[in-house]
Amino acid sequence: MQELEGVYSFVFQPDEKIIWTPGQYMHYTLEHPQTDTRGNERWFTISTAPYEKNIMITTRMAAKGGSSFKDALLNLQIGDEIDSNGPKGQFIIKEGDYNHILIAGGIGVTPYRSMMLQLNRDGKNLPIDLFYANRNEELVFSKVFSELESDLSNFTLKRFVGDNRIEKSDFVPYLGKTNSLFYISGPKAMVETYQRLLESLKVAEEQILTDYFPGYGA
Repeated sequence: MQELEGVYSFVFQPDEKIIWTPGQYMHYTLEHPQTDTRGNERWFTISTAPYEKNIMITTRMAAKGGSSFKDALLNLQIGDEIDSNGPKGQFIIKEGDYNHILIAGGIGVTPYRSMMLQLNRDGKNLPIDLFYANRNEELVFSKVFSELESDLSNFTLKRFVGDNRIEKSDFVPYLGKTNSLFYISGPKAMVETYQRLLESLKVAEEQILTDYFPGYGA
């Protein structure tokens, strides 16, 4: 299903039970004719929460010059199959007395959908601020996060659109606190940029968790 222009979600019903923790990803193999040099394998974060049971992946499609894999994915019909294995990954919400700062760039918001929906379902109203940066005002899962903000008194959605970028000053309220955890998800360059920014602000390495999306849009 289409989420926004150029952004699609695909829902798969597992043929056997899959247990995952929000924030984890799976490896997918999609055999298809005329496979290009980028191959028939990809890694996608699971954007559904565990209670939703089905596996959903959400990805951006390149306007032109996209991969044969993404084309094959877009051409899947109801009942078609895709091979997968996992889940894997340690990009998960840590338990304990923490302030959680979630930083997302574009489609990098997908693990946070899974995390926040499951926390809400489990009745866990953790102190969480989501910094959501995007090139335009069309934010993926905007309605979901707005509803979560209404349901969870300790959850705040902070939108950064276009030239209104996340700056050092936005992190000042969280600095000097050993219980602040920073999660960064998005394209590799974006993740590395904010990781360096946080490190320049003397945020300890163990307080920063990262999850970058290789082949963004490909």
